[in-house]
Formats: sequence, structure tokens, C-alpha cells
Amino acid sequence: MSSFSALAQKAVIRGLVSDTVENRKLQNAIVTLIRSSDSVIVKTTQTNPEGLFEISNLYRGKYMLQISYPKMADRLINVRLSDTSVQYFNSIYMELKSKILNEVVIRGTKKPISLRADTIVFQADSFAVRSNANVQELLKRLPGVIVDKKGNINAQGQNIKTVLVDGDEFFGDDPLLATKYLKANAVEEVQVYDRKSKNAELTGIDDGIKTKTINIKLKENAKNGYLGALDINTGNSDFRDYGAMGGVFRGKFKAAVFGTYSNLANESKINNSMRKLKGEDYDIIEVGDDGSSVMYASGGDYDDDYGSPTGGLPNNLNLGAHLSDRFNANRMGIKMNVRAFDYRSKNLKTYHTQELLPNGALYISSGKNNDQTENTGESVRGTYSFNIDSLSSLKIAFGARESKTFSNSTSLDDTRSGKRFFISQNNQVNTGNGDNETFNGNINWSKRFKKRGRTLSIDIQPESQSGKSIENSINNTRYYDEFGIINRIENINLNKDNTNHQNSIGTRINYTEPLSAKWAMEASYSFKTISSSSFRTVTDNNIRKIDSLSNNFRFINFSNVGRVIMQYKFSDFSISTGMEATQTRFDLDDLDRMNDFERNYLNLSPSTNLFYKINNSSTISVNYNGYMQQPDITQLQPVRQLNNPLYQIIGNSALRPSFTNTLGLSYNSFQFASDQYISGSFTYGFTNNAIVDTEIVDEFNRRISSFTNLNGNNSLSGGIYYSKGFSKLNFRLGVDLGFNNSNNLSVINFTENKIRNTQYNLRTSFNYYTPAADVSYTPSATFMTGKSSIGGLNDGKSLMHDHEFSGTVQLPYQLEFNTTVSLTFRPANSSFGRDFNIAIWNSYLSGKMLRNNALEVKLQVTDILNQKIGYNRFVGGNVIGESTYSYIPGYILLGLNWNLSGNFLNSSRK
Repeated sequence: MSSFSALAQKAVIRGLVSDTVENRKLQNAIVTLIRSSDSVIVKTTQTNPEGLFEISNLYRGKYMLQISYPKMADRLINVRLSDTSVQYFNSIYMELKSKILNEVVIRGTKKPISLRADTIVFQADSFAVRSNANVQELLKRLPGVIVDKKGNINAQGQNIKTVLVDGDEFFGDDPLLATKYLKANAVEEVQVYDRKSKNAELTGIDDGIKTKTINIKLKENAKNGYLGALDINTGNSDFRDYGAMGGVFRGKFKAAVFGTYSNLANESKINNSMRKLKGEDYDIIEVGDDGSSVMYASGGDYDDDYGSPTGGLPNNLNLGAHLSDRFNANRMGIKMNVRAFDYRSKNLKTYHTQELLPNGALYISSGKNNDQTENTGESVRGTYSFNIDSLSSLKIAFGARESKTFSNSTSLDDTRSGKRFFISQNNQVNTGNGDNETFNGNINWSKRFKKRGRTLSIDIQPESQSGKSIENSINNTRYYDEFGIINRIENINLNKDNTNHQNSIGTRINYTEPLSAKWAMEASYSFKTISSSSFRTVTDNNIRKIDSLSNNFRFINFSNVGRVIMQYKFSDFSISTGMEATQTRFDLDDLDRMNDFERNYLNLSPSTNLFYKINNSSTISVNYNGYMQQPDITQLQPVRQLNNPLYQIIGNSALRPSFTNTLGLSYNSFQFASDQYISGSFTYGFTNNAIVDTEIVDEFNRRISSFTNLNGNNSLSGGIYYSKGFSKLNFRLGVDLGFNNSNNLSVINFTENKIRNTQYNLRTSFNYYTPAADVSYTPSATFMTGKSSIGGLNDGKSLMHDHEFSGTVQLPYQLEFNTTVSLTFRPANSSFGRDFNIAIWNSYLSGKMLRNNALEVKLQVTDILNQKIGYNRFVGGNVIGESTYSYIPGYILLGLNWNLSGNFLNSSRK
């Protein structure tokens, strides 16, 4: 016992931190103790108001003491501790950086966590991970970074949509590809920062558009390599999930091919990681269907061809290749992506709704729908870039896509009165097929001038689209009297032949000028013209043309956009404000009826963005945006659209544009020393002259839908996020609290209906991680209320709460066991008299073998308790409903996953 007592004694470090100029005590200086053998952070603390600090309960060994303070040069002190050491540093003096740099350069070990401008930098070797761990495992160890079981990444409370490698895309910018297939021991640094929009990076004027981004900096001997994956999974009920991918990277050169097939909802992991292979993103000059608005839309998160069905029973095939490189002393670059796809889906859906009308009538509707769809096609996308000189560049992006669609659906819908008598029934069979072709591109020339901040950028965008489709709709509609007796049967057989063509050309000129050291101006002009035609012939059983449903339109649009933004920037504060004006004229010629519809209007869109950096770890921003929205062609053109005799749409040519105002406030703070992150955001918006739906519902539940302008639409939303890490306990806590309140107007049978929906969300997460175990518990709850001004079927309240438990344990012999239990609780309410509670239990056992654990054999079991069902329900003001849909039941899947990655070493490195 005496021997044990001696071993239990621990060492202590105490000290006093002050500056050399005023000899004042420095409060809140960050003191970090680093183990010398491996640079791992042992403990971190801060000085008190008297400049004192203490670090206790330390084991003997060699350490480095690092002291940091704003505008002061870091101090590094070597410390050697025995079991009972009490080290006291009477005066640790801090020097100003400016003075140090003028006198001497101090070199020392890199800090595990540092801040470079607005970028948080983590030294990878300072965070211990398992051998052969991938980058995902490394990210889990970083303060403020969360990686869920699907590989999605959250940093400082924001979702990460882009992961770069050495500042470039790694076979696209999808987070899953780089983090899953790159090894942690190949990483030198992980950088987390807010990436500005392409326009802001060029001009230097902040437009308020930022995306949280991670950049992985590789070690020098890991910049050239290869990676490959083979993922084969087969199970009961003929479930299959196959994928294969191979790629090489050598500096800027990257090439890869991949193929996937899956009839499971989760799809192939390889397919998920190759979804973001696309050409160079550029701001697309888009014009609304009626030319009412012009937008600059950047490329989406995924490849434009990635559009596989999300519901029902899928059957998806993907083939693709990627090539990118830079050459000629890095002045020229190419990027090419080729893809072929075949997406199929089957979905059997049912619904049951109750709706209260203004006159007190209650309609009870039920229906069944069986859909089968197929979408096949090929696409090619590419980019050529050329740095003409150090200040100017040229980029040419292009794309071509061809696709074919097939659909077949049958539906049966009926409506009963509150007395349960039939009112109407509709039996419908729809079939269709179509072909579409698209060619588009962008030519961009950008130049930075010698005067800092002066830039010029010119874009030219051509585009051509064409499509042809044939549809057939067979309807049998029955109408009943007030006692549920049939009094009329209507049969309609519609054949629709649709052809459309569209050609357009757009251009954009953007110029920025620094007016002074603090003021800058951005001015731009855009122009786009569209010429399109739409020809639709609707016949009754291929015999008689139905003029009221057919059309032959020619559409010509001219849009001009002027935009001016002024920015004031001083120290850590910036504000930008401006106005965008869109002048549009369009001509719509109805060639069948010899009618011309012309429209000219001016849209105004003011905006203001305010940003203040409180300190190195906290920021606050305020933004305002206002924009006009013109009604589109469907809302304006008074031509009936008929797919179902019980539902028709008629346009309103008297509609006025709406104007929406949005005001947002956000705050972010990340404390390195305490590993604590706090963020909050609130947004309020309201719309004048909102374009809302109107409906006329008759005694047979036939609906004629149109549109009108009303005032009263508004929304208020907000949320607070808090994350705290406890490194000593290997534990992390997260709390996310949010709310949303919206008021939306509509008109039913000439009566205004105001629907108010309020939702409160609470989500917490608890995570414990060691190299041997990863355990998490994530509970969440949602409370919703909905009220309607015309009356309600219930109190409009509903509650739901979910709980997910997940645990992964590393077993001997390279085995890994995981089990996940998801509990869903939907308590009974005034609308639904029964609880809806289910428990989904999934589990897997995997074993790794071969060199670097490259081969994994995995046995996966889903829905062990057989409780999965495809079911949703909704509680509103004057409407409640429930629905079912096709789903994939529980299955047993045996998988073989082979991941191969490595580096090419040149002779000097061997």
C-alpha cells in the first residue's frame, strides 16, 4: 500500500504571465501543456485576472509549455517533471510580435491548434488516432468537428459541403470521397474556414455568401498516390448493392472510373462519394419562365445528372469517369466528367385526408396510386482554364446531356361527405415517354489590375434545350347525389403531344473599383434573351382536337439587369449595401387563338450585409434582402390545364408582382481553450402582394385552382446551437434548439383562410469516444401547432420525439461490432386516437484483414424487430391526413469491401 501511495503523487506547474512593456499582468492568456514525445496536447488553461495559472495532476516526463496572447509572440518553455515536482515560473514575460520580428526569429514546434487570419488550423499529428485510420477518424478528434455515421461532417455548428485536398477538388469536392479513402497518417494539417463565393474571391467585396469548408493538407510524401475500392453486398430477397472505383492522383493530375448498381435505398457508398463529379461551377444567368426575374445560381451540391428516385423501391445503375490536370507550368487546366445512368423506381402510395370547408362541409378523401418511372441518359461536362498571365485568366465550361423518361401510373381517388356518402370517384391510368436534350456552357474572362481591388470579369453563356413527349390519360369519373347514388358517369381519354424548343444567350460584365482605403464599389450589367416555343396538341381518343386544352405558344424575352454595391471596411468591421434593378419585356404569342400577351416591368432588389469580428473567435453579422417576384406563365396565362376532371388550373392575367423582405441576424463564437462553440441565428421575413392560391370547391369536390394577391404572409425562425468538448473524459455534448412560425394565406370558396403553423425543435447529442469504443445517444423532440381561420378539425397540436442509440466496439482479431436502435414516438392526439411508436434495430459485425486492414468482411442485419413501415401523418388547421408508401423491409446483407490506397514514392524518397 505504501508503494501505491508513492506512485499516486502528481506534479504541478504554476506561473505568472506579464508583458515586458508595462509589466502588467496578462489575463486570459492561453497556457497549453504539450507532451514532447509526440506533440499531443495534455492540458489547457487560462490565466486569471492576476495573470496566474496552475496545471496539476501531471505525470512525470518531458513537456513543452506554450503561452499565447493576442498581438504577443508565443512563448515555448521546456519542462521536465518528476513524480512530485512543483514547478513555479515567477515571471513569464511576453514580447510584442512587432518587436520580436525586428530583433530575432524564434523557431519552435508547431502549435496543435492555431488561427491564421480566419482559418482554424489543426496539426494532424497532435491528435492520436488508431493505426490505419482514415481521415474521418481524424476529424472526429478535432474540437468543434462532428462526423455522423453516414460520413456527414459538421464543423462549428455548420454542415460541411466541400472538402478540398491541398486547396483543390479531390475527384470532386464531396466530403465522403476524401475523408473515407485518404489515410489519417498522410495528413499534415486540417484547415477549417469560411469559403467566400467565387465573385467575392475575385472582387474582394463581401456579398455575405460563405460556405464552411475543410482543406486537408497532405504531407509531401503523400501527394502522389492511388486509391481503389470494391464494394460487393448481397442479401435476402435479391437485394444487391455493388460498387467499384479506381483512381490515381499525382500532383494536379487526377483520373478515376467508377460503376455502381443498387436496389437498396441506402445506395452504394461509392455512388454516394462520386455524386459531386461535375464541371467547373459558374454563376448561371437564369431567367424565370416568364422572364420575370434574373438570378445568378451557382452549381448545386451534386452533379446535375444525379437525380435518382428518393422514394419507393429503387433500381439504379451508374457508370462514370473523371479526368483533371494542370500543365504548362500550371497555367492550363482541364476537367472532364462522363456519366451514364439508369434510374428506375416503383412506389405504391395511399392517402386519407379530412378537410373542413368555410361553409362547414367536411370532405373525407382517400386514394391509392401506383407509380413506375424510369430515367436513362448520358452526359459529359468539362472545363478548360488558361492563366493568360499573373493577372488575367480564361475559363471555358461546357456540358451536354441526353435523357429519356418513361412513366406508368394508375390511381383511384374517392371523396365522401361527413355522412360517409360517396360524392365523387376518379379512376385514372397515365402513361408517357419523353426525350430531352440540353447543351450549355460559359466563357469567362477575368482580370485583376495592378491597382489592388480593381477587377473586371466578363461572362458569355449560350444554351439550347429541346424536348418531346407523348402522354395518354384515361379517366373514369363518377358523380353521386346527396344520398350516395350515382347520377352521372364521365369518361375522358386524353392524348397529349408536347414539343418544345428553347435557345438563349446571356452575358454579364462585372467591375470593381477601390474608391479609397476603406471604400470600394462593385458595378455589374447583365443581359439575357430567350426564344422558345411550346406546341401541345390534346385530342380526345386521338380523334378530336380539344382546343381549350391545346396550345401553340411562341415566347421571346429580353432582360437587362443593373447592379451597384458599395462596401465600407475598416479593421474588423465591414458593411456593404446596394441595389439590383431588373428591366424585363416579354412577348407571348398564342398562335392558335392569334392573341398576343405583352408585359414590361421593373424589379428592384435592395440588400445590406453587416459583419463585425468581435475578436479572434467571435463574429456577428446582420443582413437584409428585398426582392420582387413576378408571377410565372402558369399563374398568368388563362389556359386550362387538365389531367383530372376533378382538378383544373386557370391562370390570372391580372396578377401583380410580390415583394419579399428578409432580415437576418447571426452570431458565432468558438473558444479554443475550453473547446466550446456557440452560435445563434434569427430570420424574419414578410411579403407584400404575395401570390397565393385560390380554390373553388363544388359539391362533387371538383376544384378549380387559380391565383391572387394578398398581404399577410410572414415568417419568423431562429435557433441556438451549443457544443462542448471534455477532452479528459473523451466526451462531447451538443444542444440544438430551434423554432419556426409562419402565417400563410389562401382563399377557399371566396373565403380568406389564414393558416398559422408553429414548430419547436430540440435536439441534443452525447458522444463518448476512445480508440476502442464509440458510443452516442441522440434524443430529439418536435412540437407543432396549426390553426386555420375558417375553423379546425382538432386542436391542431402534435408531438413527436425520437431517440437514437449507437455503439461501435473494437474487438480482438480486428473485429468491429456496431448496434443502433432508433426509437420513434408519435403520441395519440385529437386527430389520431392511437399511438404510433416503432423501434428500428440495426446491427453489423465486420472483420478486417490483409495489409493495412484493406479487406473488410461485413455481416449487416437491418430492422431486426421487423417494425419498419412506410407511414406519415399530418395535423394542420382545417386539414389532417395520413399516407403510406412503398419501403424496403428488413434484410440481411453479407458484404465484401476492399479498399486499397497508397502513395507513389520517387527515387529520392525511397
